Amino acid sequence: MVLSRRNLMKGAAGGGLLLGFPGLTVQYEALAAPPSRPLAEPVADACARLADHGWRTLLRTVTRGVLDIGARDLAAELAKPIPDLDRTVPGFGDFAPELPARGIEPGKPARSLLYHALASAAVLTDGHGRALGAFPTLAEIEAVENYVYGVRPPTLDKLRKIAGKNPLGVVVFALDYRDVTGSVHGRHADLCFSRTGITRMGKTGPHYDARNRQFVPLDPQRPFVFRTVPQRFAPYIAMQVTGADGGLFGPRDVVAGDDDRSFWVPLHKLFPGRECVAGMDLSLSLDSRLVNEKLKRMHLFLREQGYPTEWTGKDLDAFPFTIGGDKIAALLPSQHAHGSGVLAPRPHQFANRARFKGKWLTFNVSSDLVQDPGVLYFSSVQLIPGAVETEPTYEEGSARDNDRRSPEYVNIRHRLNDDGRLEDLNLDPDMDAIIREGGYRAQHWIDFAGDGFVSVHCPQLAREIDTFKPAFCSVAPPDFFPYVNQHDLAVWWRTAVPAAIKDALWAVPPRPLAEFRFAGDITLPKGFDIYDDTLTAVVGQPAPGQPVARLLPDDARGRYTGLPDAAAGVTDPGWEVSQGLVYNEPGAPLQRYMQAYSLGTPFLEDAKLCAALGSYWPSVAPDATRTFSPLKHAPGFAYPWPTIVPLTDTEIGMKEVRGLGRLPWDGIRGPETKTVGGRPVVAYQDIDRADYIDTQDRLTAHLTARVDLAETKARVLAMEAVYWGLGIHDPDFAARFGDRAVIEILKAKSAWAVLSFMVAEAGDAGLAEAEQATGSRLAGPRRYRFRVYRPGAESRDPSDIQKVLVEIAEDVTAYTDGRAVLLRRDGGSWTRDASMPTPTS
Repeated sequence: MVLSRRNLMKGAAGGGLLLGFPGLTVQYEALAAPPSRPLAEPVADACARLADHGWRTLLRTVTRGVLDIGARDLAAELAKPIPDLDRTVPGFGDFAPELPARGIEPGKPARSLLYHALASAAVLTDGHGRALGAFPTLAEIEAVENYVYGVRPPTLDKLRKIAGKNPLGVVVFALDYRDVTGSVHGRHADLCFSRTGITRMGKTGPHYDARNRQFVPLDPQRPFVFRTVPQRFAPYIAMQVTGADGGLFGPRDVVAGDDDRSFWVPLHKLFPGRECVAGMDLSLSLDSRLVNEKLKRMHLFLREQGYPTEWTGKDLDAFPFTIGGDKIAALLPSQHAHGSGVLAPRPHQFANRARFKGKWLTFNVSSDLVQDPGVLYFSSVQLIPGAVETEPTYEEGSARDNDRRSPEYVNIRHRLNDDGRLEDLNLDPDMDAIIREGGYRAQHWIDFAGDGFVSVHCPQLAREIDTFKPAFCSVAPPDFFPYVNQHDLAVWWRTAVPAAIKDALWAVPPRPLAEFRFAGDITLPKGFDIYDDTLTAVVGQPAPGQPVARLLPDDARGRYTGLPDAAAGVTDPGWEVSQGLVYNEPGAPLQRYMQAYSLGTPFLEDAKLCAALGSYWPSVAPDATRTFSPLKHAPGFAYPWPTIVPLTDTEIGMKEVRGLGRLPWDGIRGPETKTVGGRPVVAYQDIDRADYIDTQDRLTAHLTARVDLAETKARVLAMEAVYWGLGIHDPDFAARFGDRAVIEILKAKSAWAVLSFMVAEAGDAGLAEAEQATGSRLAGPRRYRFRVYRPGAESRDPSDIQKVLVEIAEDVTAYTDGRAVLLRRDGGSWTRDASMPTPTS
């Protein structure tokens, strides 16, 4: 059949597109059927638009002249077998290895060469070293995807036969096409799916980078701008199988008990019209509902605990106690250049001063609430403390039975006075006394984070299939390390890091959300069952057959994904989601579900704490231990959190960025050295007076977003090597302290503070001196310079209420490549230490 090649996508060639924000519900509408096959037309349009921008040359080159997307009969061209491929063409080294290949392999996107070419972020040149002149829109990629599933549509009976005795359902998934390193099976590039999708908040609308096939969170020209990051969802006919059949579909992150759990696995994508399921004319609608109940839950919890609050009843269902509708996020219209099923957060400031009924919204800071020192965490009050600690436990917040019915952290540092003036208590010399006395009105702040669902309605299939399952979605805080994947970091830690340094490498292990087995938010009015606990799993379509040799990608650089394997876990209280608990019956296991109402209000409260207490979430939250005094007293006693993934002096604003000035990621400039009374001291921002609400306009990921997985691993090993050079050897602690070894190691590391951390550039005079003095060279590909010190007494800076001064008891300079360390204490002789065992990769 000869296909139409009308170019409907003019003007969408190579750049990104700014999005608008439609209403909450988006309808797919089956268009009037034209004379030719409707699914084929947008495929032909995409090929026609891209052909002369290098794509025709590319596909002819990789197929050794067999596939021509400029052929008159495009349907026949895409269907014919391709006996061989030139896999040296960049971007095709991890294409599915089975031969013959085809431009379109019915029902199999990963084996469809045209789909891979359009969807893979590694396909950038025409096969002859020339950059492609244009790139596909997300709608064009989706058009080819639909054609893959619809070119030879299965009957419903055929899908039932494939499922066998396994139940069928109509299930919504978040999806992402990945290279071999990110695929579930690890054999070739493929689509990955999860019933949980993560979107990201931002101050301005989203931007799709067509070249890199992803929404990007930042604007390189505007360092303080965060873009919202959408996530694409799609409905599938799926089958329910147990984890014992995981060889067919995954999951990517296997945890104990998965063999007995049930997973929904996609079989066939759904879209409107007659070409999706043979013999049926489908109409589909996607619907999304998002909610933010942080303030509602807070006041319900206060009342439950006996603290005074005047906010109750129907008020709590109104804005801003409950935020819903499209104020949080909305599905884009299906005719948009980004196609269907794209959930896009609304842009907002990260912290917004709350109003209710035309007046500023405040709450009473009860004196009873703030009497316990353990509930005051810097500028926040902790509403849901865990067990009372008398020494560090580190993982207390990750306890499985830690129920969270309210935001854990709430800002209490902005007092609304009787004259209507908003007072920043962080600047008041009597702040501590004011807070301890209580009885004042604290301004409420809101954000537009939230959680919810994306559901599908299809009346034709509802008559045939009983089960319809929505996807869970989170509108989460921004990711300061968008190209560091929590799954990949966890795998490296578990499989490559030597046992001698593994257990105490992190204060809290970096488990991705995909390793947690949670239900969706059962408090939402749509389809989440507390026993349906595999929503965070990342799975693939069933792929029976013999394993093949693992292929290597052409470009292993980090790429953002909105699936749960790249997201943080739920510890104390979490980043993208937190946990709720259900006690079904005495003696039965606790059932856990995801929810967002117990995250900090606003989320900046969580961000500050996660950063200040080390690498709590190393894939999303910076390690800000360097920015603040090492002598922290958050829960009422000195709480030692060591630096784990150090930020550079430039990333915390100690040094300038050429042309941009200082760009500390959180708007708070790092420490500086002074001489006071003839003694060297380090001047820090007082963490008890550091408030990210006040610095929200200066937050930036301009520098941290450049950190990828390789750099993260290198920094972790460099920091660990310095600790070993200082004599902190994990096996010695294990022999001495037994089960308490990890806590004692972390305390020993915390006895040292990082004052400076930078890449050691070529020609570094100090490095040359150290190498000459020790008769050795640092041979690793990444070399760093540290200045660490042992802190002495802390005092207040008499000239600045927001600063504290820490004495330098011992001063150390170190160079390391993550293997050996060249170290000098207090200006003495350089020594070399290579005692730390190093990873195999």
